Amino acid sequence: MFFNLSDLFAIAPEICLLVLAAVVLKTELFFTRKPTALQGITMAGLLVTMGVTVMTASEFPTGAFNGMIAADGFTLFLKVVLLGVALLTTLMSREYFDDAAFRHGEYYALLLLTTIGMMTLAAATDLVTLFLGVETMSVGLYVLAGLRHDRPRSSEASLKYLLLGAFASGFLLYGMALLYGSTGGKTNFAEIAAAISRFGDETPKVLLAGVGLILIGLLFKVAAFPFHFWSPDVYQGSPTPVTAFMSAGPKAAAIAATIRLMGWALPDLAAVWGPLLWVVAALTMTVGNIIAISQKDIKRMLAYSSISHAGYLLLAVLAAGDQSIRDLAASGMLFYLAAYYLMNLGAFAVAILVNRARDNGDYHLDDYQGMAAQKPMYALAMTVFMISLAGIPPTAGFFGKLFVFSAAIKAGYVWLVAIAVLNSVVSAFYYLRIVVLMYMKPQTSPAGSMRSPATAVLIGFCAVAIVVLGLIPGGIRNLANSGGSSVAIPPPTVAEVSTK
Repeated sequence: MFFNLSDLFAIAPEICLLVLAAVVLKTELFFTRKPTALQGITMAGLLVTMGVTVMTASEFPTGAFNGMIAADGFTLFLKVVLLGVALLTTLMSREYFDDAAFRHGEYYALLLLTTIGMMTLAAATDLVTLFLGVETMSVGLYVLAGLRHDRPRSSEASLKYLLLGAFASGFLLYGMALLYGSTGGKTNFAEIAAAISRFGDETPKVLLAGVGLILIGLLFKVAAFPFHFWSPDVYQGSPTPVTAFMSAGPKAAAIAATIRLMGWALPDLAAVWGPLLWVVAALTMTVGNIIAISQKDIKRMLAYSSISHAGYLLLAVLAAGDQSIRDLAASGMLFYLAAYYLMNLGAFAVAILVNRARDNGDYHLDDYQGMAAQKPMYALAMTVFMISLAGIPPTAGFFGKLFVFSAAIKAGYVWLVAIAVLNSVVSAFYYLRIVVLMYMKPQTSPAGSMRSPATAVLIGFCAVAIVVLGLIPGGIRNLANSGGSSVAIPPPTVAEVSTK
């Protein structure tokens, strides 16, 4: 038998989401005029799925499905975080998609199916499951970006993302084919590592070409330089809840897959891909921060901010190349991702309410002038998000950077960390610019209503969580450590699993 029935527990969360997506689509037939019901079902289903994820969180030392997916602490942590991202995105969506004629069922179903793809990608320990996760995630995002087909920008964002994403998938698949052929038909990460170790110093050029092509595909999903050009236009044109979801989930899944691929399948080639990622990380954080300074649209600013944060996260990938501190790098990355989700989702939620109040169709930075006088609590929350994104203590964003930078320094990347610290100083300019606009500039136009109980709950939760994690980072850090430590355990080969 290809798999044991017990392996199904490893994908129980994905099964739950698949059933939930089907239920949401069927329910829309009876609640077409009641989108709140669809939102409630989706949120309840996500909470149940999170419970199932925790209850079935048993360690699988040999992986699942003959070593094709991991079910360790690292995967568990990421699945819970990804489900949390989907839950908070669902919570903010109702106020944005307030048109009764909008196909809410299709939107929530696509959100759930995309989450399945991200969870599969985060758990992949085989080239086949990695590609399935990438494509399941990507196809859903292409459609989500163009959901507001009544707006030209949304259709343009979807088309750009589809065309560039198709090219990136082609590079990824071609690289996998070269890696598969040069290692004697291996797809399992551990078996690939064993095959490469037998080459010694005689590494085939076709193998190196395959690794380069795979990196192109994964770096596109992360929005790293020079594969970041799609990000600002797609972020600006997509519906704002989709932009928030897109800025958080896919980045985590792609970074997790990159850490596993580099650390499990290609550790013997670290001398090849390490310097390449060093340059990419430095350019990604620098280009993202410099261009973000000149942005006047907050969605484009946060898009370039997301690019810079991708550069910081690549530090964790580089540090994970050192097997002695791989668990430290992985746990730092997990903490960073959890903090980043809270910061980004909260900032986009505030942007949705400000846009609704101004009712001008744009997300211009000037809309935040004098906001503290009219909406002091929202201004305070936005201030928390901005200073946390800048990495100013005592916020979660500061400790996220601290953990990742510490791991990178221990791995010997002192100069790259110095570049990252300088970039953090640069980023403070455009993050704190919004704080200055809210508190030190006169209001330019009368503000409309920003009343939205659901979105207010989301904003409050994110702001409080960021402060709490910054004041007592030990709790989530311990959870991240327990998840990160499992990454240091090499996965078994398919042959070892078959003898189980």
